[in-house]
Amino acid sequence: MAGWALTEGEYSKISLSDSDLSRIFASIFSSSSKNTASYKFGFIKSLLDNLYNVDSSLCLSFDTVFSTFAESYWNLILKYNLNQQSGKNAKITTILKGLFDSFGYDEVIPFESLSNEQKLEIIKNVRVECSKYVIGALFEDSLQSFYSFSKKTKIIRFNPAAYQFMCKNKVMLEKVNYFEWSRFLEKVNSEELTQAISTKLDESTLRSDLSMYRQILYEEFECHTCFYCGKSLKSKIHVDHFIPWSFVKEDRLYNFVLACPHCNTQKNNKLAPEKFVNGIVERNKVLIKESSRIDSIYRIDTNSYTDKTINNLYGYAIMNGFRSWDVSEFI
Repeated sequence: MAGWALTEGEYSKISLSDSDLSRIFASIFSSSSKNTASYKFGFIKSLLDNLYNVDSSLCLSFDTVFSTFAESYWNLILKYNLNQQSGKNAKITTILKGLFDSFGYDEVIPFESLSNEQKLEIIKNVRVECSKYVIGALFEDSLQSFYSFSKKTKIIRFNPAAYQFMCKNKVMLEKVNYFEWSRFLEKVNSEELTQAISTKLDESTLRSDLSMYRQILYEEFECHTCFYCGKSLKSKIHVDHFIPWSFVKEDRLYNFVLACPHCNTQKNNKLAPEKFVNGIVERNKVLIKESSRIDSIYRIDTNSYTDKTINNLYGYAIMNGFRSWDVSEFI
C-alpha cells in the first residue's frame, strides 16, 4: 500500500543516531523525493512549529498540527496568491478559496483576524482533506522513523530519538525546508509572485496584532512594570516573545511578557539573560492558577505546558544558535 493511503503506522524501534536521521532528512529534501504539491513542506513546517506543544508522551493531535498547516496556507494562497501545485489548483486552494467566498468578505483578511468559528471550520476542512495524503506519505518517506500515527484517533506520536534530533536542529531544518519549499514554489508560480518568497513562508504564521495579550497581562494580571528593567509601563507598552518568535514560531500567552520600548527593541531577536527564566516560570504559575480570568482561547494549554517548558525552550534555542544577552547590554 502506498504511504499516503495508510490509515496508521508505528515508528520503527531500530536505534537511530543523529547521523542516521540527518541522512533521512537529506533524502526527504533531495531531488529524488517527488512532490506534486507543496504539502510535504507545509506539513514539516507544522511539525517543527509544534515541537514544544507535545504532551508527556510526545503526542500531538491532528487538529494542533493542521491548525498551523491551515494558517500557513490561508496566508500563502489568499494573501500572497501562490499556487501550490503545478498545472492545476491544489485541493487545498479550492478548499480555502471556497471557504473564503462563503464567509462573504470583500477583501482578504489575515487568518488571525477570522472569527474562532471560521478558523475551526477551516481547520476541520483542511484536516479532513490533507491528513489523507501527507501524514502517511511523510511516514513512509522518513523510513517510518519520525513518528507513529493513527487516522482513527487522530494522534501523532514522535519517536523520542527523532524528536530530540528535531528539537536540537530545529532552525537548520526550518531553513532547509524553506529553501526546498521556495524552490518548489518557484517552479509553479511566476517570478513576480515568488519575490521574497522565503520571507512569505517565514511570516505565514506571524501575528501582527498582539494587543489582546497586552490587555490580558496589563489589565487582568496587573503587569505594570517592564519585565526586564522594572520601570513603570505607561503609554507605550511592548509585548515581547520571551523566547524569540523566530524560534518558537507561535504565539502563546505563557511566552509573552510586557516590556518598555527600549528593552524590547534592544533585546530584539535574542534570548533574555538566563536569570529571567525563573521569573517567567513563576509568573506562569499565576496565570495557570488564575486561568478563569482569561478567555478560554488564550489560556495556557496545560496539556503541553509544564514548569519545564520555558527552560526546555531556552536550552533548545541556545542549541540552535540563539545568543543570550548580558542584561547590561540593554538596560
